[in-house]
Amino acid sequence: MNIETERRRLFSRVSLPAIIILILAGSQVHLFGQTLASQTAPSSNISPQTLQQVLDRAREGTKAPGASVAIMIDGKLFWEGSSGLAKVDSGLPVNESTLYSLASVTKTFTATMVLRLYEESKVDLDDPIKPYVPGYMPSTDEVTVRDLLGMTSGYSDVEGDPIIIRWLSNPNFPWTRAPILTRVRPVAFKPGTRYNYSNTNYVILGAIIDHVSRLGVGGEFERLIVNPVGLSGEAFFERVPKAAERIAHGYDLQHGKEVDGFRGARRLGVPTSVWGVVWTDGGVAATASGVARFTDALFGGKILQPDTLAMMIKPGPDHSYGLGTYRMWFDRHEWQGNNGYYNGFTTITMYDFSRRLTVTVLTNYTNNGDAASAIWYEIAKAYDQGAP
Repeated sequence: MNIETERRRLFSRVSLPAIIILILAGSQVHLFGQTLASQTAPSSNISPQTLQQVLDRAREGTKAPGASVAIMIDGKLFWEGSSGLAKVDSGLPVNESTLYSLASVTKTFTATMVLRLYEESKVDLDDPIKPYVPGYMPSTDEVTVRDLLGMTSGYSDVEGDPIIIRWLSNPNFPWTRAPILTRVRPVAFKPGTRYNYSNTNYVILGAIIDHVSRLGVGGEFERLIVNPVGLSGEAFFERVPKAAERIAHGYDLQHGKEVDGFRGARRLGVPTSVWGVVWTDGGVAATASGVARFTDALFGGKILQPDTLAMMIKPGPDHSYGLGTYRMWFDRHEWQGNNGYYNGFTTITMYDFSRRLTVTVLTNYTNNGDAASAIWYEIAKAYDQGAP
């Protein structure tokens, strides 16, 4: 792998469907009204001790320094556990209050905010984005908000731009959204016709939120998600000191060596690219239980109106990705959620409508594999084996 490829891998926020261990659904589409009415299945008989052993073993298998897991059933926390270290040098262990950068799981939070603003008639999903964004951006009379949400805009990934990559390599770069948007290029295909995963879409959505709301991204995050779901102290978009000290360091395997991605970060001790409201594609920091609570509330119908949620989970041209969330099959069950991979953090949160079951895994490790999804696989399999 050459240096440029390595830099793109490290610095491009992505969502990895974990193809090796998770099979994406392509054909079966449940009507939301039917799945919401499904009876909650009995919870697993697996013990907390067994789940902790599975987590410890799975984390060690991935070599992730630390990992946290939360399982919820129909609004109730079934189990949460942590394993390993938040900070390797100091030996600080992860625990229930440890925050992780969510990488692309953030996109589900951002999509939810945009859809709530749509419900409040502040955003039109199918009009061109031109009125919402800076005039220097290209193709804005062709691309709609729905195109951005569903990854069908045709915009290439601005985080692969050589200049952006150089800025991303500086853990203290003073990011604002404007310099990122100036690097956006014209669409590569007719918007709405194809799926193409690109972080650019969700950076632009942040600009739209800022434009239509006097509260901005941080304020709308509090109003639309943190306060209604009860995530105070569990999820942060704004870079505030009280949260910074709780964020696990992210570790990346580079040329066979584990590298602390927080090394050299002076601004609150956290790199400016892994956390903050500029990054509506990947900048939320949260606990595993906080992410699980959000996932349960979202797909359990407690945040969006039924028609809006049905629109969110309906697969697009790739038969999996909806609006900020994707669908997959595992162990005879259909799951809905998202995952992420960026600069020392892998994350995944998934919801099974038929059982109203949420499984969330957060790790502080990237190594050309998806540690969070590998652990998720083992946890979900153990839970299923313990089901009556």
